[in-house]
Amino acid sequence: MTGLWKFTSIEGKEVRLLTLFVLHSLNENPRSGYDLLKLISERTGGGWTPSKGTLYPLLKQLDEEGLIEVSSIGKRSKIIYDITPNGKKLLFTLRKVNKESEEKFSKFRELFLEMFGEEKTVLKDLTFKIQETVEKIPPEKEEETVRILEKCISSLKTL
Repeated sequence: MTGLWKFTSIEGKEVRLLTLFVLHSLNENPRSGYDLLKLISERTGGGWTPSKGTLYPLLKQLDEEGLIEVSSIGKRSKIIYDITPNGKKLLFTLRKVNKESEEKFSKFRELFLEMFGEEKTVLKDLTFKIQETVEKIPPEKEEETVRILEKCISSLKTL
């Protein structure tokens, strides 16, 4: 592991969590820096939002590295960024080495639970494992997975 919030691609390029999130978000839709800040705040439940002084220099750096590009400039000089083919390539290679990322997250989760404890830890741990497993299911097995999970939910509701 290179660090808790650092990820290494197959080619050896080290990327921090914020960079990974920016690439992931721009792969979904072109966005402005302000849009990215709002999205991070929403996705973390307001728990974390990087400062403008962190995000905007990162966007400039990613643009200079050819991983993102300015797709348009809107009203009031609002810059909209989009991911480039090189950015997509890096994003997908990082996703291929997902196993290391999962291990890092699991270690962080274990540390958090050790420090703060948690009621119903076993149940929450099983729920987390179900989520991890579901994310690895191939698309052709999704319908069967939905049926299994719906049965499980129905059974749990009867308790």
